Amino acid sequence: MRVSFLVVPAIAAALLAPVGPARAQPPPLIVSVAASLSDVMSELARRHEAATGQAVRLNVGGSNFVARQIVEGARADVFLSADEAQMDVVESAGRLVPGSRVDLLTNQLVAVGRPGGAPPSGDPATLASARVGRIALGNPESVPAGIYARRWLETRGVWAAVSPKVVPTLSVRAALSAARAGRVDAAVVYATDARTEPAVPVIFAVPVAEAPPIVYPAAVVDGPNREAAGRFVAYLRSADARAVFEAGGFGVVGRP
Repeated sequence: MRVSFLVVPAIAAALLAPVGPARAQPPPLIVSVAASLSDVMSELARRHEAATGQAVRLNVGGSNFVARQIVEGARADVFLSADEAQMDVVESAGRLVPGSRVDLLTNQLVAVGRPGGAPPSGDPATLASARVGRIALGNPESVPAGIYARRWLETRGVWAAVSPKVVPTLSVRAALSAARAGRVDAAVVYATDARTEPAVPVIFAVPVAEAPPIVYPAAVVDGPNREAAGRFVAYLRSADARAVFEAGGFGVVGRP
């Protein structure tokens, strides 16, 4: 049996036409962020990608660790630090786009206890008392939350009594995890972190006026994605982003 084929000319032309290269997608933005920002930044990355088509990938860690990565040449397009000192490190290394740095957010320290335990009374002296043994802090030599906590305890005159009890951690979220797991009696973390773990009791909040100013700066890291990174930093200052930050418990710089 002879089988014949009829090919419509227009379809034949399409089949024979050379296939061009697929339209290149823009590379994803690598946004390196302090651990305490992981939840809100996941939501903002999702929203920004949905609105613009620009993929965003988060690199989350202690600000000191992330800053060191950037200084040593790791790829990053945006850096959000939990303190100004680590942003200063990256800026001094010449890794930031000049003029792109902005103060974005504020936060507050709180002391938390173990789930299920009777929390001690809310007083800094409690942390120095025999009722509290191990205390988790982000490493007070390098992690911003731990540095803030140490400076606050120094001003209250109890750091000498507290420091032998300190269990240093790689990030503020690691300090919170230690309290949640019951591996320590207390931890000093950001108020925004405590909100993510309702089972972890807050012993007391540190009055803002007593603690060092907690400031989160953001900046564009110099590189081939600097224009897209600049648009992302601008988005972080938008009304949409502000609502997400405030819902997460952060203060927004420039807002009452």
